[in-house]
Amino acid sequence: MMNIAVACDGRGLSDLVSEHFASCKYLLVVDMDTMSVKAIENIYDKEGTELARIVNEHSCEAVITGQLTPEAFDILADEHVTRYRGNGMTADKALMAMERQGLRLIKNADGTDECQVEHGHGTNACSDHN
Repeated sequence: MMNIAVACDGRGLSDLVSEHFASCKYLLVVDMDTMSVKAIENIYDKEGTELARIVNEHSCEAVITGQLTPEAFDILADEHVTRYRGNGMTADKALMAMERQGLRLIKNADGTDECQVEHGHGTNACSDHN
Protein backbone atom coordinates (compact mmCIF):
# COMPACT_ATOMS: atom_id res chain seq x y z
CA MET A 1 0.00 0.00 0.00
CA MET A 2 1.34 3.40 -1.00
CA ASN A 3 -0.29 6.48 0.48
CA ILE A 4 0.12 9.93 -1.03
CA ALA A 5 -1.12 13.10 0.69
CA VAL A 6 -2.63 15.94 -1.33
CA ALA A 7 -3.28 19.38 0.16
CA CYS A 8 -6.57 20.23 -1.50
CA ASP A 9 -9.22 22.94 -1.71
CA GLY A 10 -12.00 20.35 -1.55
CA ARG A 11 -12.82 16.81 -0.42
CA GLY A 12 -12.31 14.96 -3.69
CA LEU A 13 -9.82 14.14 -6.41
CA SER A 14 -11.50 16.55 -8.84
CA ASP A 15 -10.72 19.50 -6.54
CA LEU A 16 -7.70 21.76 -6.93
CA VAL A 17 -4.42 21.28 -5.13
CA SER A 18 -4.00 24.17 -2.69
CA GLU A 19 -1.62 27.05 -3.23
CA HIS A 20 -0.48 26.82 0.40
CA PHE A 21 -0.17 23.64 2.46
CA ALA A 22 -1.07 25.24 5.79
CA SER A 23 -4.26 26.86 4.51
CA CYS A 24 -5.67 23.95 2.51
CA LYS A 25 -9.25 23.05 3.34
CA TYR A 26 -8.61 19.30 3.30
CA LEU A 27 -5.71 16.91 3.35
CA LEU A 28 -6.53 13.97 1.10
CA VAL A 29 -4.79 10.70 1.94
CA VAL A 30 -4.92 8.61 -1.23
CA ASP A 31 -4.22 4.89 -1.31
CA MET A 32 -2.59 4.62 -4.73
CA ASP A 33 -3.40 0.91 -5.03
CA THR A 34 -7.16 1.34 -4.65
CA MET A 35 -7.48 5.11 -5.25
CA SER A 36 -9.55 5.32 -2.07
CA VAL A 37 -9.51 8.76 -0.48
CA LYS A 38 -9.66 9.79 3.14
CA ALA A 39 -10.45 13.51 3.42
CA ILE A 40 -9.19 15.12 6.63
CA GLU A 41 -10.49 18.62 7.32
CA ASN A 42 -7.85 21.20 8.15
CA ILE A 43 -8.84 22.97 11.33
CA TYR A 44 -6.86 26.23 11.35
CA ASP A 45 -3.22 25.21 11.30
CA LYS A 46 -1.36 28.41 10.40
CA GLU A 47 2.06 26.74 10.23
CA GLY A 48 0.95 23.40 8.79
CA THR A 49 2.71 21.43 11.52
CA GLU A 50 -0.35 19.38 12.47
CA LEU A 51 -1.02 18.59 8.81
CA ALA A 52 2.61 17.48 8.38
CA ARG A 53 2.22 15.19 11.40
CA ILE A 54 -0.95 13.73 9.87
CA VAL A 55 0.97 13.02 6.64
CA ASN A 56 3.52 11.11 8.71
CA GLU A 57 0.88 9.29 10.81
CA HIS A 58 -0.70 7.94 7.60
CA SER A 59 2.69 6.71 6.34
CA CYS A 60 2.48 8.86 3.22
CA GLU A 61 5.46 8.50 0.93
CA ALA A 62 4.85 11.89 -0.68
CA VAL A 63 2.80 15.06 -0.43
CA ILE A 64 1.50 17.15 -3.32
CA THR A 65 0.96 20.79 -2.48
CA GLY A 66 1.96 24.37 -3.19
CA GLN A 67 4.05 26.38 -0.79
CA LEU A 68 5.08 24.91 2.56
CA THR A 69 5.93 26.80 5.71
CA PRO A 70 9.48 26.22 6.98
CA GLU A 71 8.03 24.37 9.99
CA ALA A 72 5.96 21.95 7.91
CA PHE A 73 8.78 21.51 5.40
CA ASP A 74 11.18 20.47 8.17
CA ILE A 75 8.75 17.92 9.66
CA LEU A 76 8.16 16.33 6.25
CA ALA A 77 11.80 16.41 5.18
CA ASP A 78 12.95 14.91 8.49
CA GLU A 79 10.67 11.91 7.82
CA HIS A 80 11.89 11.62 4.20
CA VAL A 81 8.48 12.47 2.72
CA THR A 82 8.94 13.48 -0.93
CA ARG A 83 7.42 16.89 -1.61
CA TYR A 84 5.89 17.74 -5.00
CA ARG A 85 4.54 21.00 -6.36
CA GLY A 86 1.09 20.41 -7.85
CA ASN A 87 -0.88 23.56 -7.12
CA GLY A 88 -3.04 24.76 -10.00
CA MET A 89 -3.91 21.17 -10.97
CA THR A 90 -6.75 18.98 -9.81
CA ALA A 91 -5.71 16.31 -7.32
CA ASP A 92 -6.30 13.45 -9.78
CA LYS A 93 -4.26 15.15 -12.53
CA ALA A 94 -1.46 15.91 -10.04
CA LEU A 95 -1.38 12.27 -8.92
CA MET A 96 -1.16 11.09 -12.54
CA ALA A 97 1.59 13.62 -13.24
CA MET A 98 3.47 12.45 -10.14
CA GLU A 99 3.33 8.85 -11.33
CA ARG A 100 4.78 9.95 -14.70
CA GLN A 101 7.48 11.97 -12.87
CA GLY A 102 5.92 15.13 -14.25
CA LEU A 103 5.80 17.19 -11.04
CA ARG A 104 8.56 19.42 -9.76
CA LEU A 105 10.16 18.51 -6.46
CA ILE A 106 9.89 20.96 -3.62
CA LYS A 107 13.44 21.17 -2.32
CA ASN A 108 12.84 24.13 0.00
CA ALA A 109 10.01 25.64 1.96
CA ASP A 110 9.06 28.29 -0.60
CA GLY A 111 7.83 25.59 -2.97
CA THR A 112 10.56 25.73 -5.56
CA ASP A 113 12.85 22.97 -6.73
CA GLU A 114 16.03 25.00 -6.39
CA CYS A 115 18.55 23.92 -3.79
CA GLN A 116 19.37 26.68 -1.32
CA VAL A 117 22.10 24.89 0.60
CA GLU A 118 25.70 26.03 0.27
CA HIS A 119 27.64 22.88 -0.53
CA GLY A 120 31.11 24.44 -0.70
CA HIS A 121 34.10 23.36 -2.73
CA GLY A 122 32.09 23.49 -5.96
CA THR A 123 30.20 20.29 -5.19
CA ASN A 124 26.54 19.75 -5.91
CA ALA A 125 25.35 17.22 -3.37
CA CYS A 126 21.65 18.12 -3.29
CA SER A 127 20.79 14.44 -3.21
CA ASP A 128 22.23 14.36 0.31
CA HIS A 129 19.27 16.31 1.69
CA ASN A 130 16.31 15.87 -0.70
